[in-house]
Amino acid sequence: MPILHTAARAARRAAEAARGLGRRRKYAWVPWWAPVRNEARVHPHSPEERPELFESYNAGTTEYELLNWLHATVMLLKPATVLETGAADGIGTLALASACRNNGFGTVHSVELDPERAAALGARLRSRKLDGFARVHCESSLDYLARTDTVFDVGFFDSMCEIRAAEFRLCLERGIIRKLAVFHDTSPLRTRTLDGWPTPDEHAAYRADVLALARDPRCTGWYESPLSRGFIAIFVAPDAGPGPATAAGSSARSTSAGKGMAPPDASLAVADATGDGGTDSDESR
Repeated sequence: MPILHTAARAARRAAEAARGLGRRRKYAWVPWWAPVRNEARVHPHSPEERPELFESYNAGTTEYELLNWLHATVMLLKPATVLETGAADGIGTLALASACRNNGFGTVHSVELDPERAAALGARLRSRKLDGFARVHCESSLDYLARTDTVFDVGFFDSMCEIRAAEFRLCLERGIIRKLAVFHDTSPLRTRTLDGWPTPDEHAAYRADVLALARDPRCTGWYESPLSRGFIAIFVAPDAGPGPATAAGSSARSTSAGKGMAPPDASLAVADATGDGGTDSDESR
């Protein structure tokens, strides 16, 4: 029986890998070992979040569409330094570091508290020959951001949701972020289908804190997508200096059309960010 069970599991994995071959072509940076699954099958959602339109590795990692957008954004903005808080399985780190490699320069600073995950991420970066474009910091993100002298062009905040706003606030107060800050798991419907964590109060506080920081005078605008697990992108003035973070942004910045509003029809927020991967310089899996 154990042999039959193992064989059946292997067959299921092989079938899943075969189904994912066509999808994988959309994401040239995805490693061969990472399956491409429909988001609706791996993570609980409300129907309004349209999870069937998205794909992911597992419930603990970011949707491939968002990572593909970040990959393209890094290739477009040409940042010298990228911040990632919370690495999990390292799929996001690979996306960001692959974009830096395509640019020919840039370093991703990935902060992961779990020693085992940090070690596994380092190994995966080396196996993909991306260790020259990423550094793994195994420590508290708040401790790291309180002491680092690195100024980040792009920040992807995907650690524990309770501290993501505090991470960004610390970056603003120390003047160590410019251009763009992206926050994952911001769907207003997220806690309808999640069991236990985060609680509705914790999630509401996370959203409120991030949106308040979006109105800081050093932030020039923001965009929210309510689809799938959701994300909020905040645009930071490149010359923003250090100082206490505040929610007292100008009314022009916080109410301008297109800067702080999700489309009235959530389906309009779907953008074709996948591309065909034909010009990506990453090696084939």
